[in-house]
Amino acid sequence: MPDTNHWQLILAEDYQCPLPPTLTRVQLLWRRLLRTFGIDDGDEVEKDASVELADYQNFDRTAAVSALHHHLADWVSDKKPDVTFLLDPPFSGTAVIARDWTWQQGWALLTPPSMAQIREVSVDEWWQQQELHDSPWLIEDLARFVLRSADGLRFIRVLLPRLLQGDFGQGLIVCDSWAFAFLRSTWPLNLPRVYCFAPAPPDLLRQLGIKGPNRQLERLAGEARGNVGMALALWACKNSTEQLQPSLPVEADDNTAFILYALLLHRGLSGKRLQEVLSSIAADELNVQLLRLEQFGILEREGEFWRLNVLGYLLARDFLAGRDYLLDGF
Repeated sequence: MPDTNHWQLILAEDYQCPLPPTLTRVQLLWRRLLRTFGIDDGDEVEKDASVELADYQNFDRTAAVSALHHHLADWVSDKKPDVTFLLDPPFSGTAVIARDWTWQQGWALLTPPSMAQIREVSVDEWWQQQELHDSPWLIEDLARFVLRSADGLRFIRVLLPRLLQGDFGQGLIVCDSWAFAFLRSTWPLNLPRVYCFAPAPPDLLRQLGIKGPNRQLERLAGEARGNVGMALALWACKNSTEQLQPSLPVEADDNTAFILYALLLHRGLSGKRLQEVLSSIAADELNVQLLRLEQFGILEREGEFWRLNVLGYLLARDFLAGRDYLLDGF
């Protein structure tokens, strides 16, 4: 680990996305338009064929784990039966960092509830299945406790007050930033102790192996909205001659927006679950939309599970922003 650790945890409400240096509003709109049509803006970080590109899913997390440990040390030592929230913007790697940290601490990893338990609001049954024996614990993806449907939100509405009251002891809850924005809009109380990793400065990008002058790395951090994983993915893409640029199909419409928002809110869904969430969209149209978005590089699938592609994420976010959707703060 380097002598200076540039990973830092902050209150989520203090997160401010970095902007690329000296870019006017017109330039930002122009770059957004280029991305919509899958055109690279021509800005590249310094290439070095001798350096292996870091994988946004598998970068060195040691320093990040150390920063998390330092920030939470006092809370852990208090051993109070309360919870702390850690927000996880898409592709940031925060959930894996938290898992590494809790493994070092000897904490338990909770399994998410089944779909039947969510629908039946079987909170006690879910908890009894964990068999913790008073151990502190980690929920690594709170989005898996929610289904945005008529009967899919009651579970989280019952669970959250009990977590805040200390019924289940001390735990760290990692929540996707889109799911958190949605829960905050529907939840009548503010959640305590909500943290995130600070936006990545050029020094942190260098710590992860990205080379280039400050101006280029500031621009990369701005394009990635301060998200370390996004910055690594964009950097790898700019250094690749084979990577195809994603684009939105010209046929993108309201139903496209519904699909993208649902997948972001749930951090991916199977086709069956997506049809439940979007029951107003006919099954044949949903399948066509999914396949088209996959062909254009916006979505990817693993078996029956659909999710955003890392390089298609910023396009999808811009598309939803243009339609006044509730966005995350990252």
